Amino acid sequence: MTETLFERYVLVTGGAGFIGSHFLEYLVTKYPNYHFTCIDKLNYVSSYSTKFLDSLTSLPNFKFIKRDLALELEFLKQLLVFNFNTNRITEVINFAAESSVDISFDDPLYVISNNILSTANLLECFRLVKLANPEETFNFLHVSTDEVYGDEGIQSDESASLRPTNPYSASKASLDMIINSYKCSWKLPISIVRPNNVYGPRQYPNKLVPAAINRLFSGKPVRIHGSGSNLRCYLHVHDLVRALELVWKSPNKGQVFNVGNGDEILNVALVEKICKLYFKDEPFELQKHVEFVEDRKYNDMRYSMSCEKIGELGWSPRIRLEDGLSEMIEMQRG
Repeated sequence: MTETLFERYVLVTGGAGFIGSHFLEYLVTKYPNYHFTCIDKLNYVSSYSTKFLDSLTSLPNFKFIKRDLALELEFLKQLLVFNFNTNRITEVINFAAESSVDISFDDPLYVISNNILSTANLLECFRLVKLANPEETFNFLHVSTDEVYGDEGIQSDESASLRPTNPYSASKASLDMIINSYKCSWKLPISIVRPNNVYGPRQYPNKLVPAAINRLFSGKPVRIHGSGSNLRCYLHVHDLVRALELVWKSPNKGQVFNVGNGDEILNVALVEKICKLYFKDEPFELQKHVEFVEDRKYNDMRYSMSCEKIGELGWSPRIRLEDGLSEMIEMQRG
């Protein structure tokens, strides 16, 4: 066994993506006594976040590996199971997923197979290393989505039925159930966080908030699916990172937590708010800056979650929507 230089060894998958990169940026410097290994295949989304890696790769407690988890079961076995005495990875935080609903409509088989295989490979290695090292303390945190609940129109708590309505959310709901089967069958300490719509710096512009800001700066109208009457809640990525840290460090493992901001807003009202912040005190006509386009094949009308459980850990959102949007707009101004 090699000498242990760090208190804990953490694997973060999908860490070069939007949420994962913010998580690492915050935690790697906050926990210098922990070692973080980031695995990411570096797709189109990570191109918006990889600059942060430059500031982390020089740190002694960070390592980056480029791999596609959906294709790399044997590599994961080597990293987590067969070389456990060398790598000592006992913590896994899983962000890895293709999260675009639109891509899931265009290529459902890719999204379903990618999302399920990548996490299933990770789960199987976690099961094997836990069984081989029963004396060790292990921890697995999986990042899911509020979309697994569907649009039932009621406030869903963590025990609500999963009713996904698109291939992306179906893949995430499937994983939540697969994870539950691993928890029940092998008593594995796996926690799940289900956040609502997340926004913030470095988000790829296939999501509404960065897409709207980008199109305004390009002098183009903001595209809105359908009538824009869909209701959503928006959570700043920094607020989500705080919640993830709380769940990760909580002694009560194996729980499911909804994480969200309860302030609902229509998509069209969100775009109007972005326009007001963009134009500041200048008068503008909303209809000149909005283009209503064909709706998605299915577009959930509303997601509503109860977040009382995460509140019991002392978490609540701190960043107002107006402040978060203003920050993104000013960053775009440069």
